[in-house]
Amino acid sequence: MKSLQKILALTFFVLITPWASAVGQLYGTNTFEFQLGNLPFEEDTDLSTSYNQLNLYYDSGKFSLFGKAEQFLSPHAERNYFQLTQKRFQYQDDNFRIRLGNFYETIGSGLLLRSYDIPGSVFESDFYRTRYAFFRDLEGIAFDASLDWVEIKALRAEPLQNDLPPNFKPDSLRRPDLLEAFQANFFPTENLSLGAAVMRVNTPNSSNYEEFASLMTNIQLPANFQLFGEYAFSTESDLFSFKNNQSYALYSGLNYFKGSFGVSLEYKNYNNFRLESSGFNDPPSLIKEHTYPVLNRSTHVPNTSSEKGVQAEAFYSFEDGHSLVANYAYTVNNVFNKKEYREYFLEGLYKFSDKLSLKSFIDFATDEREGQDNRISLGLISDKSFGNSRNVIIDLQYQTYNEFNSSDKIENYFASLSFGFTSAFNISAVFEATTEPGLTDNPNTFPEIETDTRTWLGFNSLYRVNTSNSVTLFVGKRRGGPACTSGICYEILDFEGAELRITTRF
Repeated sequence: MKSLQKILALTFFVLITPWASAVGQLYGTNTFEFQLGNLPFEEDTDLSTSYNQLNLYYDSGKFSLFGKAEQFLSPHAERNYFQLTQKRFQYQDDNFRIRLGNFYETIGSGLLLRSYDIPGSVFESDFYRTRYAFFRDLEGIAFDASLDWVEIKALRAEPLQNDLPPNFKPDSLRRPDLLEAFQANFFPTENLSLGAAVMRVNTPNSSNYEEFASLMTNIQLPANFQLFGEYAFSTESDLFSFKNNQSYALYSGLNYFKGSFGVSLEYKNYNNFRLESSGFNDPPSLIKEHTYPVLNRSTHVPNTSSEKGVQAEAFYSFEDGHSLVANYAYTVNNVFNKKEYREYFLEGLYKFSDKLSLKSFIDFATDEREGQDNRISLGLISDKSFGNSRNVIIDLQYQTYNEFNSSDKIENYFASLSFGFTSAFNISAVFEATTEPGLTDNPNTFPEIETDTRTWLGFNSLYRVNTSNSVTLFVGKRRGGPACTSGICYEILDFEGAELRITTRF
């Protein structure tokens, strides 16, 4: 029956495409990924799998349609699927928008609700071994309106629990919660915004709703200062009572800028505020998000059950293109006992000329929750450009730390060399090494424990056929681990083999 439905859907698309193109605009993207290889320490080293993601958009005046279809194929039938994972109808004019189906929305600063999409990401868990797009959307209905003095939004939807793959059964467990939310922001002056939001949530096997609310403000002060904040709470908690038995989240900050100089200061206080079974809220982490691999894998993930902290950052841009960034972050949580996280970060960019730049960073941190003491990270990246879009990039990074209650010294190494031959073609080699005990040991040889340094070496190439098509190829060993993008952290699996990805826009 499902196969018949897929055939009918494809037939309908083929028949309607000429008509749709005549009265509106039909466009989209497609990503195809093929892998030959497997995780390390697996017996089947030549596992062949493929993943395809098709995104179709149709615009006609004030109306638009969207659909996402995903397919995964492997020798293991129970992992395979072909599904329409997102669909949306939208009507929008100058002041009003309504969406029906799958969409993304954030309430306030994300204290109550934040959905997201990580473009280009393909997620795979070690348990299900099925690849799929990494996003957390909402399925239902939403409308928002915008006037000169007020903005409002309202929705009724089910958030996605994205650690379960599209073929998980029963499908209802992928969207266990039903929420209804309303937010209004008022602008009495051009320098002042005052807002409030209410939300109620129904969980599985319950006829009752849990209710939450938040208050928010954004004030543009004189002398280039900006003050902002949001306070969210359960309606069963005492208002502005920051006791351990209450459920609340407070986020606030102060920004200042003048010319090429800027500074920001932020504060967080979260307590008993992981909302419902799918954890669909995502308060700001107040931890600097790094693009450097040795630091990105070490990012602190906030625990909204009990966490307080601050973050301060300052930057300055020089006239010749040089820049400096300094960041300090401190977090403490008391879930079972007190755990502190503290980080100092300094980054500098120096431009010798338009064709040669040098970037470096140094980072010092202590992460009691992860058992990392005196963690030191260093990096040096040089970028040399030549004529005709050619360039060479050398990236060297090093990290070391001590494990708590142990004399062991852990080291991580990262090195990459990239050559850009034209604006359309480049190749790179990436080498990594570690002495982390959890990564050096082969679980298949238990009770023997390997302690030798583990290494990865991989080669990447990118070819842009034209402005609409590109081909990337990876061959070798690729290190996995935590990855963080736009405040969202997820796990990437190790891979050994070859991977081909073809991306098309039409």
